[in-house]
Amino acid sequence: MSDYKSSNFLKAIKKFNEEERSKIISEMESKKAEAVKDAEARGKADADRYVKKLVSAEKSEITGRYAVKTLEAQGEVFKVRAKMVDEVFRRSADKLLSFTKTDAYRAKLTDYAREIADTFKDNSCVVCVKEDDLMYSDELKSVFSGEVEVKSDLTIRIGGVRGYCEAMNIVADNTLDSKLKTKREWFTENIDLKIS
Repeated sequence: MSDYKSSNFLKAIKKFNEEERSKIISEMESKKAEAVKDAEARGKADADRYVKKLVSAEKSEITGRYAVKTLEAQGEVFKVRAKMVDEVFRRSADKLLSFTKTDAYRAKLTDYAREIADTFKDNSCVVCVKEDDLMYSDELKSVFSGEVEVKSDLTIRIGGVRGYCEAMNIVADNTLDSKLKTKREWFTENIDLKIS
């Protein structure tokens, strides 16, 4: 697969993730405002009733209840946010799974193997792929200089290649699974969906 096609594919994924991020941020702000407004309204109503009936000690109790309600509302917002992020990355995984059924993926799989082969040089290694990709074993072996065994790995659910070289004590992971996981970790750490 040419660098141009790879770049377009990565740009498409990035654009999709940015669009989904924008949707998440917009929905989160709306849900947050709604939840906080509801919590404030309930808290204010509680406060008005208690202020009229109780002394200053009861005022402290109302403030505590308001804080709990706000925390509850924030918890609901957090749950909604988590569901949205799960959905974005579930859809991304589905798109990647669709990609693994194309000729472009076959070429990319060989490129991933070639990167691992460059790392392992002439050393023997074990290369793991998802079971459906075992049909590419001969192509994958052809890019290695050293002896190579291609095996299926049930932990690889989307696609790509993971290699292990015992002589070098190195694991090289070029799986789409790990790349998506890394993107999710980055997304979770860097998106601006603060709950306050």
